[in-house]
Amino acid sequence: MFFNDLRNRVYQKDQQSGVRGGEAVYDYSRGVYVGAADERAMGQAAEVSASESMRQMGEPAVRSGYAGYSARAAGDYGRYSGPYPSESTFFAPTYVSDPFLGGRRNLKIGPVNVGFGLTSSVEYNDNITRSSTDPIDDVISTTLLSITANYQITRNNALTLNTTLGFDHYFNHPEVAPYGGDFVLNVLPGSSIAFDMKVGPVDFVIYDRMSVRPATQNDFALDPTEVFGVFQNDAGIAAQWAVNSDINLSLNFMRSDAISMEDEANIFDRQTNSIHGSLAWSPHQTWTLGVEGGASWVSYPEGFNNDGVLTNAGVFYSMPISRSTFVRVSAGVQSFDFDAPDQEDVAAGVSNGDGSNLSDYYYNVSLTNQFNARISQTLSFGHESALNTTSNYVTADFVSYGVGIIAWRGSRLSLSGYYEDSEESGGSSVEDLQQYGFDAYLSHQLNSRARLGFGYHYGDTSSSIIGRDYVQHAFNIDFTYALSRKLSMSLGYRFWTTDADDEGSEFDQSRAIMSMSYNFGP
Repeated sequence: MFFNDLRNRVYQKDQQSGVRGGEAVYDYSRGVYVGAADERAMGQAAEVSASESMRQMGEPAVRSGYAGYSARAAGDYGRYSGPYPSESTFFAPTYVSDPFLGGRRNLKIGPVNVGFGLTSSVEYNDNITRSSTDPIDDVISTTLLSITANYQITRNNALTLNTTLGFDHYFNHPEVAPYGGDFVLNVLPGSSIAFDMKVGPVDFVIYDRMSVRPATQNDFALDPTEVFGVFQNDAGIAAQWAVNSDINLSLNFMRSDAISMEDEANIFDRQTNSIHGSLAWSPHQTWTLGVEGGASWVSYPEGFNNDGVLTNAGVFYSMPISRSTFVRVSAGVQSFDFDAPDQEDVAAGVSNGDGSNLSDYYYNVSLTNQFNARISQTLSFGHESALNTTSNYVTADFVSYGVGIIAWRGSRLSLSGYYEDSEESGGSSVEDLQQYGFDAYLSHQLNSRARLGFGYHYGDTSSSIIGRDYVQHAFNIDFTYALSRKLSMSLGYRFWTTDADDEGSEFDQSRAIMSMSYNFGP
């Protein structure tokens, strides 16, 4: 994802196929997908595509935090556990506050172009802690400010800022907030400031990327204490060199610091230094063949998890199969070498107790297709290993499929399914999971101002630990109305229920949400 964004930042559009990841832009006024959208520059405002449109306040996307969750993401603090999906670009926040304007807002302050979007919501939640016996209800307010700004200093030098930040306030029980306090700070992943410059034939990007949000210790559907707050800062420098018209070399060095905002979760604090590279060959500007690889040095200051060195090397190939179908395949090897845990620490319970290392293959395949003006679909599957939080790593086989269908003018039906078989590497609390599920979301544009949506999620998780099997159902309904070109209002209702083998882990939760979004600009 990073190197795709880096290439797009330099070239301003996808030079390989003209197909934007299979996510065609949907035109509500015409009731069809209007064709492939150009890739946007890294951090540039998004068009409202099949999945981007679900990033609005109160509209859950597929597998978006509160529903199904990937075990491979448990140790990735760059993923966001909340009512928004994980980032689809490295340098742009996950949240879009303007469903009707599609990012088209602009103020000019001297030489700086600035866009602002403000969203404020009030939520009633009847079971914040997801308790089966003693539910706690509360009223929660949320305010989010989206800021996009760019300053073109010279022809080749530019400074850009992209962020969505704000606060949650729990009126009656601030002690049960994800990381406590009267006002809970949220800075959504992808919030960043970046400086672009060109030195000879090489384009450089110097960046700092920050987020403050909830993260997960592991699968959190049964235990709310496994959600904790984390501050993460990613700082780095990336370079791309167009060696010639056919060959591009990209390099990135990044330092990442993840710090828990709760004392009891300090064992998950992590520092990572990484360097990765990609060499791509595209002789006809249609298909691309390349090699990729890198290394990361990971350390855990508290010593609960084991320090290690993670390396990977492989090849990738991408090409358009037709004008509307795009395939990307990558495969290679992964090697994880961790320090051995201290046996005294293991006996004292202050170590994860995992002495496993990894030498394995990885592969992933992604197929995207715009079948016609009314159907757009994506299929992904693969095998890979990733860092974990309660063990050294987790290895998973996975497959997911999603399709967007225009059933009638003004409508969009999004359907998806997923399956994941994951195995943790070891340790004192090792757990293997099999997860599968289904998501559906139907929205209809009632008129130029009003939109109505209905959603359903089903998830089934089987665990190797007795009593951890559970089934989830989630239902939601949303209504959005544009009061003016700049101001919109949303009303939403959520119901979430979990049926678990352990009756003490079962719960029901209802949420009612009202939000207002305002976009500044002419």
